[in-house]
Amino acid sequence: MSAQLISILVLVVIFVLATTRSINMGALAFAGAFLVGTLAGGLDTDGIFAGFPGDIFVVLVGVTYLFAIARANGTTDWLVAAAVRLVGGRIALIPWVMFVVTGALTAIGAVSPAACAIVAPIALGFAARYKISPLLMGAMVVHGAQGGGFSPISVYGSIVNGIVERDHIAG
Repeated sequence: MSAQLISILVLVVIFVLATTRSINMGALAFAGAFLVGTLAGGLDTDGIFAGFPGDIFVVLVGVTYLFAIARANGTTDWLVAAAVRLVGGRIALIPWVMFVVTGALTAIGAVSPAACAIVAPIALGFAARYKISPLLMGAMVVHGAQGGGFSPISVYGSIVNGIVERDHIAG
């Protein structure tokens, strides 16, 4: 069996284990990289670590940690409440507020699913209260999260900028 096929099979096992058990997918993937690297790839520990993007990992952990602090200290809840107060009684602007808030959360470091998980229940509560289409609110939240991902300090932007810098690609 080829190393590529073994890698794909190990990846499938990692996804199955992480979704059916309470095991961190990143930790499983790290262990899987060592298993595949040593058993199928013929690499030693130094060879496996040489392929690990440590600089990008540090940036990713730092950005998500910053967002976790903002979530824990109530900044995200304050942001949603302040944004809704800004529109006053103009109900038609509430979906746009949810778009902007979700985009802002993603732009400062939340991964898209986390930003959606934080804002979607609030947005759907507003949708029910003010008789706004829940489909519209959901779409605005999801698209706001994707829009925020284009920020250079978002998780995605940090990863892309790190790869571009590491590989000396012109911006």
